[in-house]
Amino acid sequence: MIGNFIFALAIIIFGLLFGRVLRLLLDKGTIESANLMHRILKMFTMSALLVVNPIIILGAFWFVQLDDIRLVVIPVLGALALGIGGSLALVAAKYMKLGRKQQGAMFASGTFTNLGSFGNLFCYVFLGEASLVFVALFRLFEDLIYYSIGFPVSQSFGERREGEKAKSLLKNLATNPFIIVTVIAIMIGGGLNLSPWERPDVYADLNGILVPIFTILLVVPTGFNLKITKVKGYLKESFFISTIKYAIVPVTVTALALLFGLKDIYDGVAFKVIIILSAMPPGFTSLVPPQLFKLDIDLANSSWFVNTVLMIIVLPILFIIVMLL
Repeated sequence: MIGNFIFALAIIIFGLLFGRVLRLLLDKGTIESANLMHRILKMFTMSALLVVNPIIILGAFWFVQLDDIRLVVIPVLGALALGIGGSLALVAAKYMKLGRKQQGAMFASGTFTNLGSFGNLFCYVFLGEASLVFVALFRLFEDLIYYSIGFPVSQSFGERREGEKAKSLLKNLATNPFIIVTVIAIMIGGGLNLSPWERPDVYADLNGILVPIFTILLVVPTGFNLKITKVKGYLKESFFISTIKYAIVPVTVTALALLFGLKDIYDGVAFKVIIILSAMPPGFTSLVPPQLFKLDIDLANSSWFVNTVLMIIVLPILFIIVMLL
């Protein structure tokens, strides 16, 4: 199990460092085409979300027998984790008497969470393939909340870029490729689960390769875009987010999971997934609203960086907790 922990940490560190090396090579002129580099990194992200992740989700839903009604609580807890994070971040921002642009950045940092590249990997490495279906359930309403609440609320604290038109919520949701492919993967996987066809044994080995690849494809662009020059000026704000993300949200969500009896189903795997995913840092997506709506980008960058680094401390704690349960 210690080897699994080291493996998970090594993948994250490798992805971030590789991204930083690409940035340094671009800055020094070793890589001449910035546009080409950005296109490649965008291809990394799109491939992870539109190709690799759907294959993982399909296989997970094909494999796990979902026969307990209490599982319907998991997507609600996932949505609640995001809602609590954003709400408390706004409360903290008002307590610190921050300006509106800083409040918007705090809200984005509290709401948009790294459930994908980090959460997916940690659950798989610590708990095995069976955990992936519960990861998908926890994240079921993630994009819906981001597009229906996260972006509109963030925008209310800033402004759109000149000439940019706001799309309707319905159009955003109906045309979002990430939501579409995720729903399709769940439906196909669920249909195969109910069918007489058994999932090929090779699928388990395939996911053992795909999950690390998925993480690396998302983490490399994150390392490339990392900005840490102004972190010192936002340590207070960053640590407020840390308290919310790593203490208040996981304690609240875990307590509710206990209340609904999720610890007693599927050998506790579903409960352990909830513990891990409720204690994830701000995702790289938390940097998007500040850029779109002219919020405090330095605050958002600093919060993302500080809380991502703190995962080095939080991850061993999560590992010990899930191993002891």
